[in-house]
Amino acid sequence: MLTAVVLVPLLLLSNTLAQDDTISEIQKTISVLEHRMNSAESSLKESQGNLVKALQRVAVTEAKLQQAETKLVQADVKRVQLESELKKHSAAIAGLTQNLSTLQGKQTRHIAFSVGRSTSLTATGENKVITYDKIWLNDGNGFNTGTNHFVAPVTGVYMFNYNNQYHSKKTSYVLFMINGKRVQSSSVYHKNGGFGMSGNEIQLRLQKGDSVWLELYKNDFIYSDGALYSSFNGQLIYQN
Repeated sequence: MLTAVVLVPLLLLSNTLAQDDTISEIQKTISVLEHRMNSAESSLKESQGNLVKALQRVAVTEAKLQQAETKLVQADVKRVQLESELKKHSAAIAGLTQNLSTLQGKQTRHIAFSVGRSTSLTATGENKVITYDKIWLNDGNGFNTGTNHFVAPVTGVYMFNYNNQYHSKKTSYVLFMINGKRVQSSSVYHKNGGFGMSGNEIQLRLQKGDSVWLELYKNDFIYSDGALYSSFNGQLIYQN
């Protein structure tokens, strides 16, 4: 009986101690879990803070992008306006250039020539272009000293005159030629011989590039010497 009485309290004490150990372990576990929860909460709060900052940065970036897009739209509108203005200016410049070209084309140029021949000439067997070795004037460079043709630099009304001397019962028949066709002439013959002058004058419209020259008819004769009796002159009266 004594033994049973003693054992029962011991068993109860043993159970109590065992329960205390279990509670202690549970408390330790709870403490660890609480620590982990606190750490997790701290990490979560930090992550939330970082997320907020990231969202703020995204918002700032979006605002900047929006501003950039607005500026791009404004720049594109400005570009279209500038292109439109450029087209208008280009058209205006083209018009001014054309007007300037027209005015320059209509501007009266100084075109005149005067040439003379210092030797006699006989057109043996065929017509011969009268050549000149004295150039008094060649403004505008219309008279070609190589071909002895006057080539009209511009379209307009021109005046020409020419003079030649005859001598010793020889016929002097001079043809005024334009582009290979006789337009006018002068002729003189004196049966008693001696000296005399012949010539003519004409005013007419030439197109730019028309060629004018004088020809001595075949087998005819003109006289000249250092006194330069033979001459050919022309000038632009007005341009059109």
